Amino acid sequence: MNQPHDHYATLHVRLDATDAEIKRSYRKLMRVVHPDANTRDPHATRKAAALNHAFETLGDPEKRRAYDELRGRRSVRRYEVWAEQPDWEDVVAEHVPPKRPPHVHALEPLIEPGEITVDVAELRAQPRVRRTVRVTNRCTCTLKGGVSTSEPWLWGPVGEITVKPGESVEFDVEIVARKVAFPGISRAVFVAKDWTGVVPVKITGYEAKRRKPPASSMAYVPPRRRRAARTR
Repeated sequence: MNQPHDHYATLHVRLDATDAEIKRSYRKLMRVVHPDANTRDPHATRKAAALNHAFETLGDPEKRRAYDELRGRRSVRRYEVWAEQPDWEDVVAEHVPPKRPPHVHALEPLIEPGEITVDVAELRAQPRVRRTVRVTNRCTCTLKGGVSTSEPWLWGPVGEITVKPGESVEFDVEIVARKVAFPGISRAVFVAKDWTGVVPVKITGYEAKRRKPPASSMAYVPPRRRRAARTR
């Protein structure tokens, strides 16, 4: 029994792929299988037609919605048919979509400043000290991530931060004076899917108190030596 083509597998995209990802994958694959570039491949025309049909379906929002609904209804029956095949493992393997390669940034995002330093005198003057961190997205992708810290005395913003291509986003981190433990070293970490930015945070100007021996007004008296016991 012939099964309908999986348009997502044909275009090498995931089920939750965006319209831009579908269009980008279609153009990339079409340059590879186009009949004009594969005159010696007898199946080039059929491959190009399959790509065109898949893109016409998934590239249109209404057609894609209808296709997804039909695909969901027939998925159970499709798996039942596969299970009846003697080489069902190979059949399933053929329909597994290819793994999406990790994204490589054209230019690495930039996080500033390179380091944050706060003097202990400033912490004594106010209970919380704020510093601003800037993340610049120098790639054509959209950067999404969150902020975490390595010590409980350093607080960062809660929630997802989105940085659009070519733009910068600023957020504040807070140093809570009463929670600082020495040595005061922490990190503010911006964690995205394909990139992690780190800003060290240090507390400076701290000096541990030195204990002095207690003063005494009594004169020093050397200990007496014991006399050796006489033996008879």
